[in-house]
Amino acid sequence: MKVTGRFISPFTPVHNAICTLLLLVVSVWNCKAQSLQFNSNDSLMSKRTSYVVFANKPPTFKDRFIISFDLSLWDNDHLGYVFNITDTHNNSYSLTYIYNHNGSPTLNFNIDSKSNKIEIPLQLSQLKKRHWIPVKVDINLTANTVAFLVNGKWYKAKEFGFEQEITPTITFGRNPHYSDVPKMALKDLEIGNEDEKYFFPLNEWKGSAVHDKEGDAIGYVDHPSWLINESYFWTPKFQRTFNDVAGLNFDAEKQNLFVFEKDRLLQYNVQDGVVSEKSYKNTLPIKLVLGKSVVNTNQHKVYAYEALPADSNQSIAALDLSTLTWQLLGKGSIRDQRHHHNSFFDRDQKELYLFGGYGSFQYHKDLFKYDQALDKWQKLEFKGDTITPRFFSGSSQADNNNEVYVFGGYGNQSGNQIVGGTHYYDLYRLNLTTHTIKKLWQITPAEEPFVSANNLIISKDKKYFYALCYPHEKPKTNLGLYKFSIKDGSYEIVSGTIPVTSERIESDFNLFYDATQDIFICTAQEFTSPTQSTIRILTLSGPPVTTQAYLEAQKPEEASTGKYWWYAVAAAATAGGVAYLLWKKKSKPAVADAEEQLVFDPSSRKKAEKKPNAVYLLGEFNAYNKAGKDITYLFSPKIKQLFILILLNSREGEGVISKKISFTLWPEKDVTKTKNIRGVTLNHLRNILADFDGIELTFINDTYRFQINEGFYCDYFVISSAIDQVHQHDLTTEAFVNGYFDLFSRGSLLKELPETWLDNIKLEFEELLLQVLLPEVKRIYEAGDHKRALELSRIALTIDPFNDVALKYKLKSLRRIKGVDTARRVYDEFAAEYQKSLDSEYHVPFEKICR
Repeated sequence: MKVTGRFISPFTPVHNAICTLLLLVVSVWNCKAQSLQFNSNDSLMSKRTSYVVFANKPPTFKDRFIISFDLSLWDNDHLGYVFNITDTHNNSYSLTYIYNHNGSPTLNFNIDSKSNKIEIPLQLSQLKKRHWIPVKVDINLTANTVAFLVNGKWYKAKEFGFEQEITPTITFGRNPHYSDVPKMALKDLEIGNEDEKYFFPLNEWKGSAVHDKEGDAIGYVDHPSWLINESYFWTPKFQRTFNDVAGLNFDAEKQNLFVFEKDRLLQYNVQDGVVSEKSYKNTLPIKLVLGKSVVNTNQHKVYAYEALPADSNQSIAALDLSTLTWQLLGKGSIRDQRHHHNSFFDRDQKELYLFGGYGSFQYHKDLFKYDQALDKWQKLEFKGDTITPRFFSGSSQADNNNEVYVFGGYGNQSGNQIVGGTHYYDLYRLNLTTHTIKKLWQITPAEEPFVSANNLIISKDKKYFYALCYPHEKPKTNLGLYKFSIKDGSYEIVSGTIPVTSERIESDFNLFYDATQDIFICTAQEFTSPTQSTIRILTLSGPPVTTQAYLEAQKPEEASTGKYWWYAVAAAATAGGVAYLLWKKKSKPAVADAEEQLVFDPSSRKKAEKKPNAVYLLGEFNAYNKAGKDITYLFSPKIKQLFILILLNSREGEGVISKKISFTLWPEKDVTKTKNIRGVTLNHLRNILADFDGIELTFINDTYRFQINEGFYCDYFVISSAIDQVHQHDLTTEAFVNGYFDLFSRGSLLKELPETWLDNIKLEFEELLLQVLLPEVKRIYEAGDHKRALELSRIALTIDPFNDVALKYKLKSLRRIKGVDTARRVYDEFAAEYQKSLDSEYHVPFEKICR
């Protein structure tokens, strides 16, 4: 849809309303990290990205037209085509990029197959992903000239043979003439002249249609990579297991995330993804217990310390990151251990502070400063407001005013763990110069309790802080990025979730920020013993996108124009996001639903098809042989367990060793005495499988696994693959629900098998399924299909009986369908079961859910 030169008279109610609308829209556009990344020469030719700006009917421009866009290039190897313009006479003009190996990358504008007209030099420092180069192209048809404005300088050429008007086919990337594409990304594309202009924000989440800012589908792109997804979904970058305690931190100057062990330093470069390892000049002089550290950017050193060291003679040391030389600084210590405390330097990075933490059954509130001259942690006294004892708080780095923010945590007023604990959602500002504390606010979130990871990231405008939050009391939990207002504590969720394991108190999660690339970095260090841990690194491109914006983007496209205006208004008006947390119990409560008499449309629930060569693990276990006969009865309890154990371990091809089969299925027996019973059970299973096609039991290197081909069908595999497609953005949540409803509505995974060795598998699957279902429940409810929303919310509650989001939309749907009295009865039954099962009152009142 083109924008014409019409004006609205100012100072009218219509003008004021439109201005307000524009402000809302602008605020939403500005919060999105819109851009299109191109599959380049590294991809197969047929998979390279091609973006046709005007897919159906290109406009005709008279006299002149201008193309402007932001371009990101990070190609050090290839020649490629940025864009191509072809007119109706098949005259072709192209902007190409080439990396000259003498170190002088250039953009070149050519009359294709004839001459190079303009050469534009670029700087090597500009060749970075998400480093944006503004490009403006002024094509003057009347003067027969083309001029480029790049890096503040004009480059101009003449004699192109233009006519007075042109109907251009404009293609970025692979085009009908050339297939070479550099590593590049494009955003904020504008094309037009004084008569008509087209603006393309390139903020699509998925699909091949490219919309202008009014929401009209104008262009088409083959094989796109929409970078806005990288601003909502966390991208895994690195994972490694360490057998000894390792510490980690982030060197913002070098853009390196580093892990330090006792004899070497591992570095992951956030910009290029390169992993390097180097040995120290001397061994780390302290024994790591918690592996805490702070980085001094002025000295280019990392200070590793133990508040309660294992060796009383060595507690704090500094590593010079340039020379990789350790220096022992002292043995100062604090009496008790301080799990999940906060540490930070002052503004000048001369004094190291430590706050809070947990140890010896106590929550702590003390603030210490390390005095290197005395080799002592000195306890400080601050004036003003008091911070109650706590751990699991988040803290910022000291700003130019020498002030540090401390947010939230878990503890109590007395500090004694015996009294019990409470979650804090308050923000304090500590002035390290005046030694004063100011409490800024306290809020009460209407969701399951959460705490903050170690670090707070302050926004550039100093109005917000970002925190990585999660329910810390659950062994299997999810991290999410939250954005809080420093002024009043209002917040929204601005990322998807990261599933993590927090079984041990040593497990540690950190949030870092790379300002040069506008990238948030999450590190998850998950301990399986006091010394062994797995470290994962994930990134999120800024600015992050709200959960509300993501949910809006999943709605089906509307035929009418302007859909993005209404999405923008909805996103801007929404202060919060959707967060959901899993509370698992082995025995599911049987709440007597007051809405059981509701009659649903039979077409909304298609009966699951019974396929030959199939097993169904969702709901009741069922098996059908190659003739389609139900042979479930052949699977005795032990044969069924053996089959499922091998099947679940064969999805990724790894299989299961003999010893694991023995101690899993016969834990009461010595492994050496299970050989016969194991062999008999395996033979029975082989006999059953002889009646199947597409699945074969193999035994190689003491490992049993199933060789599976397309002839074999398993509902769990099908749903798991579909969930993977959703997370990889190859399948929408709406398509998932519509296409696989008959499978996941059968029930929870292996609900009749309460074996403990299945717990983690069930929990992981059900968490992933809920991550897909819950946003769709909300979308369907808001679309007005309350019966469908009720049905989906009931399914979600069979998976997680105490899920807040599922309960919310179940009650809201019931209120719409059967009235408030029915919804109230269901709430009362739920609350009673919640009290009975968890020995505490349900925390959200009915009136707040159904307001």
